Amino acid sequence: MTRLDFPPSAPVRMPPAEGLARGMAVSTLYGMALSPADVAGVLGRAKVRYVLVGAHAINLYTGRPRATQDVDVVTDAPAKARKAIESAYPHLTVEDHPVVIRFKDGPDEVLDLIKARSAKVFRRVLGLVTEVRISGQRVVVPTAEGALALKFASMTTPARATDDRMQDAVDFSRVAKLQEGLDETLLHELGELIYAGGGAALMKAVADSRAGRRLDI
Repeated sequence: MTRLDFPPSAPVRMPPAEGLARGMAVSTLYGMALSPADVAGVLGRAKVRYVLVGAHAINLYTGRPRATQDVDVVTDAPAKARKAIESAYPHLTVEDHPVVIRFKDGPDEVLDLIKARSAKVFRRVLGLVTEVRISGQRVVVPTAEGALALKFASMTTPARATDDRMQDAVDFSRVAKLQEGLDETLLHELGELIYAGGGAALMKAVADSRAGRRLDI
């Protein structure tokens, strides 16, 4: 069997705001209808507490920003957030689910308002935030620990599609390897909020990522 020995591609260390901006730029090429800056502007004017999550948030910390077609935020005021988004984008259709309020542009998902009350880790991460500015717009984003914990939650959710969980694992591994100064005590705490024993499992996933081992998802 012939093996192709390509040199590894190193991640690029960049400020978090640049990671978000690069991810937004490539996502626009793939037809992203709303950007994190768009959503942040609407929610900010409505004085809605929120934090950006999902692919856009993880782009702050991987060193390899990737494209996505929707925006995900966690909020503890989903009804107020829904009203603000509906007012700003009346052409979008809305689906209200137990965990998320989903906005669609035709068949395409463009925004998920995740209800903080639906999971302990969502409520905790809502308090683990920082800010970046994109083209003058303030965007509330999670710390590296918060973003990593939410990726761990996604990649260990059995009901989530396998290919999505595989992408989650790639994102998780890249953050774990690039972000060297992570607060391990906080990560363990966040893992335990995801499920009993999740703290140790999350820390093992960090160690496996840094050692180049395959993640068990």
